Amino acid sequence: MVLPLLDELITLRNILKSLITIFLLGLFAIPFFFLTLLAYMFNVAARYKTAKPSGRTILLTGGKMTKCLQLARMFHANGDRVIVAETSLYKYCGTRFSNAVDLYVTIPKITGTGEKYLTSLIDIAKKEQIDIFIPVASPKAALYDAKAKPKFPDETTIFHFDEYIVKRLDDKHQFIKMAEDFGLSVLESFHFTSKEKLLSHQFGNHKKYILKKIDYDPIYRLDLRTLPHKGWRERVEGLPISESDPWVLQEFIEGKEVCTHTTTQNGEMNMYICSDSSPFQVNYKMLHHPKVKEWVTSFIKQLNATGQISFDFIIKDDTVYPIECNPRTHSAITLFHNQPKAALAYYQDPISFKTFEPNQNAGHTYWFYHELYRLFTSTNLGTFKMIFKRIWTGKEAVFQWSDPWPFWFNNHVSIPYQILKNLKKNLPWSHIDFNIGKLVVPGGD
Repeated sequence: MVLPLLDELITLRNILKSLITIFLLGLFAIPFFFLTLLAYMFNVAARYKTAKPSGRTILLTGGKMTKCLQLARMFHANGDRVIVAETSLYKYCGTRFSNAVDLYVTIPKITGTGEKYLTSLIDIAKKEQIDIFIPVASPKAALYDAKAKPKFPDETTIFHFDEYIVKRLDDKHQFIKMAEDFGLSVLESFHFTSKEKLLSHQFGNHKKYILKKIDYDPIYRLDLRTLPHKGWRERVEGLPISESDPWVLQEFIEGKEVCTHTTTQNGEMNMYICSDSSPFQVNYKMLHHPKVKEWVTSFIKQLNATGQISFDFIIKDDTVYPIECNPRTHSAITLFHNQPKAALAYYQDPISFKTFEPNQNAGHTYWFYHELYRLFTSTNLGTFKMIFKRIWTGKEAVFQWSDPWPFWFNNHVSIPYQILKNLKKNLPWSHIDFNIGKLVVPGGD
């Protein structure tokens, strides 16, 4: 009797949360629609002022994410023809309605072997004569984009690591071992394929550890309680640790957390960003930590491959320790909002120019609705003032006066559409990640 009642309460809570969120986004949609329309009318002439055509055609995936929109704007400003691909759930994503996008294509979601997804990318490359394919990949798609590399036409350059490299970098344990083999500083890491092995692990030297699922999970990744803690055995008993779903135990230390994004060609650094980081990071500002850059430079030099690579680090006592690596684009790339020439990092000779870094005028980027939520839930005047200042002095990552529609469609059409689709299936969701344009659901990508 208790369990059915509990399920009903959870369902009711999910319905209420969904309807309230849609109502609030709808409420804000009205003033933002008129602001967007005003911006569009004043900049209508600018829509037709494009750079001299380069003759290049660029294919980007991950249209729902701001980082895809950022790259599309950069390539467009350099005269490139930009094609964006995304799955049907995100057919109303803001990038689709950007002035920078010449063609938007709906592709199948990744299921099973991913064959339909892979075939669709190859078909686009052949039909549209793609010169460069740059995956703006979700954690799940990164591997499948790598699998597609050998199948692309010879005329298409694929700016992505090979499958073998993606697998190693994405595996939190293998990545640490790789960095250790490269002679770089690392923290202790242990690999587990069963609950029994983890429960029998000897925690020594008064160290603390963080338990992480190796495969990306949008829910588990935010559970960063240190082990051992009271009740940790009961917690472990409820986790899906197995041969097919391994987990990693990483040494935990207190320190400054930063993240980086790097675009590399054959081991050369062409683009570099370093910013403050946190488990749920939606604010970016360029930081200068020479030792972080040295660590990244050494790693990619020894990796000697071509692709986009992001790292998370902890800095303690002037030593840089990697936490994890993501072989894909980082949202911090929004710091190039005023440097479209940085797109050259993807197709010019890697040794013909210096590494692109965000300039002083880039300031900091944020997402309005993330900040608005923080503003409404702030508990003291000091926090309220800090958030308000961040909104006032920073750059909203999606909104652009000369390209206003992506902001409106992303926040007021695409997100409500996803909530309604989720509600129809009576599925739970934890929160909205506006920077990647999606509803965060258990088992999502």
